[in-house]
Amino acid sequence: MKLILATSIRARLTGLLKPGRCTNGEVLLLAPCKSIHTFGMRSHLDLAFIDAEARVLTSERNLPPNKLRSHPKAVAALERRSNPTQPWLQPGEQLNLSGSSPCHPERSA
Repeated sequence: MKLILATSIRARLTGLLKPGRCTNGEVLLLAPCKSIHTFGMRSHLDLAFIDAEARVLTSERNLPPNKLRSHPKAVAALERRSNPTQPWLQPGEQLNLSGSSPCHPERSA
């Protein structure tokens, strides 16, 4: 899984609204993040909230535009443009993010 980090307020707020972001199957990691929105989105999203141990708390596929989702125990969210042909994360799944090599990382300004 190729990750694009969104850690600044601006990067987290725009998420996948930014043109060209995550168009080749990459996954956007929003951190810190307890809630997301799909207002203004033109496509559906696959979404997962993760806890401090990188365990998937909730997972949703094909989330349509104009929705809000949150999880009180989440420390981060993973989202990608919905792709029904590719597997997605499942609740309870343990992720190993320590060895990830993000492409196009975005740092806090």
